[in-house]
Amino acid sequence: MDVPRIPEASSLIISSGNIINWECLKARKRIAQSTTEEVKDCLNAVLNSSLKAVNWEKARLEKSLEYSVPKCSPTLANLEESREELKVTVKAMMCNTEPEVIVNAIQKVMTELHTETIDVLLLSVSERPNALETFHMDHLKTLWSVLERMVENNQIKMLGVCDLDKQGLEELYNWAKVKPSINQVNEVSCCIIPPDLNAFTKENKIQLLTHGDNPEILPAEDLQEIIRNSFSDMDAHRWHPSWVMRYTALFRCRGVIARKGYIVNAQRNLDHI
Repeated sequence: MDVPRIPEASSLIISSGNIINWECLKARKRIAQSTTEEVKDCLNAVLNSSLKAVNWEKARLEKSLEYSVPKCSPTLANLEESREELKVTVKAMMCNTEPEVIVNAIQKVMTELHTETIDVLLLSVSERPNALETFHMDHLKTLWSVLERMVENNQIKMLGVCDLDKQGLEELYNWAKVKPSINQVNEVSCCIIPPDLNAFTKENKIQLLTHGDNPEILPAEDLQEIIRNSFSDMDAHRWHPSWVMRYTALFRCRGVIARKGYIVNAQRNLDHI
């Protein structure tokens, strides 16, 4: 009989650490790995490594679990180059729009990188998030207002948004106190930039960038399969991603990535199990 290993857990955080030198990911990159596949590989690798030394009697009682790879490479704080030479960009892919959730997620990234400032924060609200039936601009605005306060507190220097059409971008731009400086659009679904969107971004000095991320960066069924393989079948039920944070630290003068990683938060409601 299948026995749950983490029956009390309702929150799971997995941090990849710096994946730039991961040999297993380098091999996968040669076969055009998607972002979703990269995230899944990171989660599997971290759990495979971390769970070898887990005290399962203790883990059975934990409500919040957190796993990460050993710190085997320098952080931003102890790189030879100064922080000013690095550009830190974070893409916050949100399935949960509770204000405190995105604050906690960003703080996790700052702690991981030992930095007090993010240079660019890109906000992406899932088109098909588990916590929301449909995407609505109010969901995005809820999170944006939190990010504006972080800009005011000098924790974020520049804000961007993802996958808004002209109507949505104009609505956000006219409403926001801190205007979006970037609109990142999907290169697959928007291979030709609509003329009205192009004209609006030029008029308002908004950068148009592209990305290749899937609209649903980590499907719930993929997350549950990872948990099933790492823990047990009974442990996998009802888990869904709350947020996925991707960070990069780029040497400004060389255009070379010094750090790249993911931090993923998953949630489940034990009341319905």
